[in-house]
Amino acid sequence: MRGGIRIGSISGIPLYIDSSWFLVLGFLAVWLSAAYTKLSPSFSLGYGAITAILFFLSIAFNKIAHAVTSKAQGVEINAINIQFMGGANTVEQEAKAPLSVFSIAISGPLVSLVLSAIGFVVAWLIAGDVIFSNNPKAIETLPDSIGSFRTIWTMIALNIARINLIFGLFSLVPALPFEGGHILKAAVWKLTGDRIIGIRWAARSGQFCGILTMILGGLVILSSPIGGLFLVFIGWFLFGSAGGYLYLNNLQQALLDINAETAMTRDFRLVNAEISLREFADKFLLMEDKDANPIYIASSNGRDRGIIAANAIRNIDSSEWQTKSLQALIKSFDEIDTVELKVPISTVVNLLEQKQLRYVIVRSPVGSVAGVIDHGDIIKALDSKLLWRIPSEYVKQIKADGKFPANFRLVEICAQLDKSK
Repeated sequence: MRGGIRIGSISGIPLYIDSSWFLVLGFLAVWLSAAYTKLSPSFSLGYGAITAILFFLSIAFNKIAHAVTSKAQGVEINAINIQFMGGANTVEQEAKAPLSVFSIAISGPLVSLVLSAIGFVVAWLIAGDVIFSNNPKAIETLPDSIGSFRTIWTMIALNIARINLIFGLFSLVPALPFEGGHILKAAVWKLTGDRIIGIRWAARSGQFCGILTMILGGLVILSSPIGGLFLVFIGWFLFGSAGGYLYLNNLQQALLDINAETAMTRDFRLVNAEISLREFADKFLLMEDKDANPIYIASSNGRDRGIIAANAIRNIDSSEWQTKSLQALIKSFDEIDTVELKVPISTVVNLLEQKQLRYVIVRSPVGSVAGVIDHGDIIKALDSKLLWRIPSEYVKQIKADGKFPANFRLVEICAQLDKSK
């Protein structure tokens, strides 16, 4: 989501900085300044701030490269929000080909590795081969040979080089949510021809890595409690994040697997199209509960003719109800949106949302009404498939509201599925 302070745009993409960065940069500047205190007591905080800003720029370049590559691959990017320890690119849909997914995923780590190489080269140009020495005290002797000022800039370059090297390599771990997980997803997608299988493999890999990291953290706790707890936390985060991808994967698969025939109900009433409006009002409309909103289908001579727009009876003078037949209220199926039995419910969700419909008619191959689907029917079908265990009262409320709960994100997910076809 967009947020923070807008500072400009890159390739037409709005660029935002999360306001938390001001606090983070201040903290990092103070923390990093300790490394420069001996060499420059009066300006150590300034050098700490420079290092912190370069750290921020490293993350920003990584995410900007990701966004620019996404746009080049035809993926619409609405905004880039640079957040602490990451960034959120607001996208409208996923790339439609595995090669595009690979290109987008690899762009960030490549930028980090290039920045790392630049950092090492700058440090080498300033201090020479000593930066590659295995002697941990080699840097401590630099002030005597090249001076304090050049030593400080060598340290800054090395810090940025190391941060980007770790960041770049770590992001290539073949497990979601890392970029390496998206690379694995692209590879499996290419081999199998199925994007959802690719996501499943990468998500499972993420959960596996999370479990291993938590086990490692549990072992490390014995010798280093803080380090062990940190690893356990990282492992828990990986497992949970990968689980989120897996949940989304299962939901997407269900939206494609469940068709209209499975989700539909027979919650409609067949009415003889030849009866008068008076008879229809007396036998049906006046007998309904006040809050009921039934669906009436007109039928004659063994064929379904269309849907009855019951509310339209108000536009006809009651004195004419006895002489006019129900034909006056019928909307033919050509005038309304209908779906076939084998259409996936993701298509039904998109239709309900785009046309702001309360329900959709499902028609059989011969053109008759096989059933109807509303928002509650779709939730009930998903509940049965994914074992959500949603209370029946909640499903009834969804039917009454005529819209999906916002926390289900079905509309957004189905729109992305539709665009990825």
